[in-house]
Amino acid sequence: MSLEFENNDDIIDESEITNNEQTFIITENDINKRLDVFISEQLNITRSQIKNYLTSIIVNGTEKKLSYSLKLNDKVSVNLDNLSNEEADIENPEPENIPLDILYEDKYLLVINKPANMSVHCSPSEMSGTLVNALLYNIKDFDFVGNKSRAGIIHRLDKDTSGLMIIGKNANIVSSIQEQFKNRTIKKIYHAIVIGVLKDNYLEINLPIGRHQVYRKKMTVREDGKDALTHIKVLKRFKSHTLIEINLKTGRTHQIRVHSSYKGFPVAGDKIYSKSFNKYPGLMLIAKEIEFTHPISKDILKFEIDYPNYFKEFLYSGNI
Repeated sequence: MSLEFENNDDIIDESEITNNEQTFIITENDINKRLDVFISEQLNITRSQIKNYLTSIIVNGTEKKLSYSLKLNDKVSVNLDNLSNEEADIENPEPENIPLDILYEDKYLLVINKPANMSVHCSPSEMSGTLVNALLYNIKDFDFVGNKSRAGIIHRLDKDTSGLMIIGKNANIVSSIQEQFKNRTIKKIYHAIVIGVLKDNYLEINLPIGRHQVYRKKMTVREDGKDALTHIKVLKRFKSHTLIEINLKTGRTHQIRVHSSYKGFPVAGDKIYSKSFNKYPGLMLIAKEIEFTHPISKDILKFEIDYPNYFKEFLYSGNI
C-alpha cells in the first residue's frame, strides 16, 4: 500500500496497514511537521476530524499530543476504529463508469491522459467522479487487495491540471516505478501559459518549497522547505503572456505554480496563486510528455499529448 508524499509532487511514501490500524514511518520529508498536519495529509481528512474521531494516535509506542513535532524514523500508528462511516468509505471507493483516455495499456501498467477538473483520489467531500473511481471500473485486471483508495496511483496531478499519468496494475509495478521517480530517472515535461512576458529564454528556479504557515492548502517558498528545482524554457512570447516548457527535476506539491508565481509570472487560470484566474477557461498547465523505463520489459516508453481544447482555444484566440 502506498501514500502520497507531496508533488507533489509526485510519488508516494510507503506505509503499513494492519486491520483497523495504519502505520507510517517518518522520512526526511516530514521532519518537524505537526502530528495532526501529517495525519490530515495522509488520510485526506481535516484536522478537526482528527480531533473528533482519532482519539488514539501513538508515536513510538506512546500516545502523543496533536501538536507533537515529528522526528526522523518516528513510527506513527493511527487507530481507525473511531472514524465515522464517511471517512471509512474513503478506503472503498465505488467503481464508476467514467471514460478514460488510455494511451497505452499492457498487463502491468497503463498510461492515461487525465482531464482537468478530475481529482486523483477520493476525499470526505469528494467521493465520486475521481480518477480512482474511474480506474476501478475500467481496469478489470487490477491486482490489489484491501484498501483500494489509491490502487494503481504512482504519482499525482492537481485536480485542475490535465495530462499524462502512469498507473500500475499491482503493488510491485507501483513500487518499481516509484523508485524511478525517487531516483529522478523519469522525464516529465509540462507546458504552461503564464501571465507576463519572460525576458530570458531559459530560467532555472532552485528554491525550497513548504506548506504555507497560515493557509494550509497553499504551498510557498520558504527556507526550511524541501528542495525544489524547476527548469523553464520559453517557447513563444505573446503580448501579455508566455508559453513555456517546464522540466521538473523534483516533485513538490504545486511546484510549478509556486515557483512561477514567486518569480512574478503566475500560471494563467491559477485559482490559488493568481488573482486574475477568472479571465481564463481553466488552469493553463498540462503534463505534456513523460518518459520512463518499463519495469518488466526494460523498454524506454515515451508519450506526448496534444494540448486540450480549452488550452488551444486560448492559445490561438488572439487575445493573449
